[in-house]
Amino acid sequence: MGWLFRSDLTRKELIGDRTESWERTSGETIVRSECLAHCYRGGGFSGVLWAVWERRFIKDGEDIEPKQRWITCDLLQYQRDSGWGYKDMDESMHPYYYSCPLKYLNMVPIDEFGGNAEWRAEVIEHHERRRAKRQSRAIIV
Repeated sequence: MGWLFRSDLTRKELIGDRTESWERTSGETIVRSECLAHCYRGGGFSGVLWAVWERRFIKDGEDIEPKQRWITCDLLQYQRDSGWGYKDMDESMHPYYYSCPLKYLNMVPIDEFGGNAEWRAEVIEHHERRRAKRQSRAIIV
């Protein structure tokens, strides 16, 4: 999918829009999608919005299907004439961004909800490299 821009939203409003939970009714079934956690990593004009989502299918107060969980990766960018925009992806697309919080991987266990094992390994490596870099800086100081 390509980029979608909204000239009427600030970055904060776009993040709110992209992480807003929703509920719809289809016949007697309620479909509820909830953003369980989200964070923005980046600067003033571009970055990555990470989020963990959960979807449930409810009938008569009971789940009628197993709940679903997944991790999303929205690239955010500001363009002078277009405002703030986003490009939405999820881990199944193996986005080439690895700053996803490690706790998000724990919130969406791959054995229960599926996911992209290769991408998750890259996320873990990214965090290990950053931790090693911080430790080496601490030794120098």
